[in-house]
Amino acid sequence: MKRNRCLVLIAGMALWLISLCSHALVLRSDQGLKEPVSLLGQEEIFIDTSGNTSIEDIISARGGVEFIAGDTRLGRLRAGEIYWIRFSLQQEPGALSQWAIQIFPNWVDDVEVYRRDASGRISVDRLGDQQPFVDRAIRSSMMAFPVVVGSSPETYYVRVKTHGLAPLCLHVWQRAGLERAEASRIAFLSAFAGAIGVMVLMNLIFWVWLRNGIYPVYALFLFSMLVAVASMLGYASSLMFPDAPLVADRFVDASSGALMSIAAVFAWRFFDYDSYSPRAAWFMKAAALAFAAMAVLSAGGVDAAIHAAAYLQITVGFFNLGFVVWLMVRHRAFHYLLAAVVFTCVNLSWTFYLLVLLGFVTMKKPFILEFWIPMLQLANLAMLNFAVASRSRRAELALRAERKRAFDSMKVAKTALEERVRQREFVAVVSHEFRTPLAVVDAVAHALELSPSGRDEAVKRAVGKIRKATRRLAVLIENILQDDALETGSPRPAARSFDLREVIESVRGVGLPEENARLGVQAPAQRTMCEGDPARIEMAIRNLVHNALKYSPADSAVTVRCESGAGLFSVTVCNQGEPIPDGERGSLFERYFRGVTSTQVPGSGLGLHISRTIARQHGGDVVLLSSDAEGTVFRLTIPLQPTPIGLPR
Repeated sequence: MKRNRCLVLIAGMALWLISLCSHALVLRSDQGLKEPVSLLGQEEIFIDTSGNTSIEDIISARGGVEFIAGDTRLGRLRAGEIYWIRFSLQQEPGALSQWAIQIFPNWVDDVEVYRRDASGRISVDRLGDQQPFVDRAIRSSMMAFPVVVGSSPETYYVRVKTHGLAPLCLHVWQRAGLERAEASRIAFLSAFAGAIGVMVLMNLIFWVWLRNGIYPVYALFLFSMLVAVASMLGYASSLMFPDAPLVADRFVDASSGALMSIAAVFAWRFFDYDSYSPRAAWFMKAAALAFAAMAVLSAGGVDAAIHAAAYLQITVGFFNLGFVVWLMVRHRAFHYLLAAVVFTCVNLSWTFYLLVLLGFVTMKKPFILEFWIPMLQLANLAMLNFAVASRSRRAELALRAERKRAFDSMKVAKTALEERVRQREFVAVVSHEFRTPLAVVDAVAHALELSPSGRDEAVKRAVGKIRKATRRLAVLIENILQDDALETGSPRPAARSFDLREVIESVRGVGLPEENARLGVQAPAQRTMCEGDPARIEMAIRNLVHNALKYSPADSAVTVRCESGAGLFSVTVCNQGEPIPDGERGSLFERYFRGVTSTQVPGSGLGLHISRTIARQHGGDVVLLSSDAEGTVFRLTIPLQPTPIGLPR
């Protein structure tokens, strides 16, 4: 009976040894130099949901430990879960014994590798981007640990704990092959950084040259991509923060979130989302803010932030793709075509990478993406840089065209100014030449009116017509000169304090004696002080009175009422003329405007325009209060000069 039991035990051990040999990966001398040997299909997996399983439990298969054949690429670890991976290695006769096992991706938090040494004791190697880089057995940007492979199978146990996006992948290098791969990575990153540096410099030059805000944004986008790619390749631990593993670990997630945020801002600015779709622009702005917040949270140690950022980036990527297609189809914005194609490639490549990292897409060799994705991005960025340069060229041509238009406008303005100066000189000369003979004619007519001959009715009528015509020409010349001064912005006389009673009293003699007889002027009883130009204020009131006299029957009265209150002084001019048509009231104060009913009355169309302009220069206004069958009422208002407390007016 005992003999049978021994035979069964021996047979079981033999089967166990055979199974070990059949599951061990046999490494050849020609492998692991140019590319690694994948452990895909060789691993067995146990997921420790409790997080408390020890290596002793694993080896002795205590506590329900059971390894099953699985694919680590599909693993998406949840908080508190730990991966245990078991595999066996051996070498063929004549092969080297010095090998290294690389773990992808480079941002796995905590890795412990267990194996039995020659004395039968369990040894452990620790690595991971939360372990100090200086403590690694192999100081490489790639996460790898050394193994000595013999001709007989040796079993390894790898304990993995991480928080980030990790389609876990293990593969084996010869030590020389790993060193060559590291040299290639350094050469690639150097070339990538150099190309990015050139493009950043170009965009900063464009920014200084053209002053367009898209260029510093694109330069920042390029720089953030360089930092994110370098950190994901493992250089956050090996190069940036070799003595601060926790900072390096969080920096990988934070730099990725910052890149996503800046990419959203760049897409929003480059494709001018605001002009084409304010809602789409709002979404991109919100996404950029969300990415920035997730970057901050990742830097603060919130592990779930990078997962949320990855899902949001996939959403934003497909949203951008839809927007670009809509831009081409709906708005025919084909000047964006090259940039749209390139940006779509960049978007799709990052989206595909994220889908692989999240486990939605499986690849036999996902680790090759850490090389090909940056290469593809670099090619795309070079093309995108060309698109930005094309935009710069268009912007330069537009700037030149704008400068040419500005120069042409300046020439036109110069010509117009010269013409205006000649016109002013002409008006001044003509006005001067007219004033003297008009004064002579008026004086002679006045003398004739006072002479014995002036008692004759025919002479009286003739003299009245002469004096009315000379007065009308004098008012016209004054209005033309005043309008020219107002329109050209000629320097105004220095403002001074004056009594408005004097101005109102001078209005009493605004016309001929028979016209003045029609005026009823109610001057203010007290001193009414105002600050400004009394000559211009007098002209503004005179023009209102002249209009009231001209556009009313010769035997009707014209009243001028003065009132003050609430810091304002008002002059109300009323006549009994025909009502102003409703359709003309909105144009009364326009320069040179004359209504249909006023064509039979001489005038220039400047009086009301000048009165309102002068009033507004003094902080007041001129308005039409009413115009009906009873007559027309205009009102001029100007602010009074404040009276110091305690002083009489």
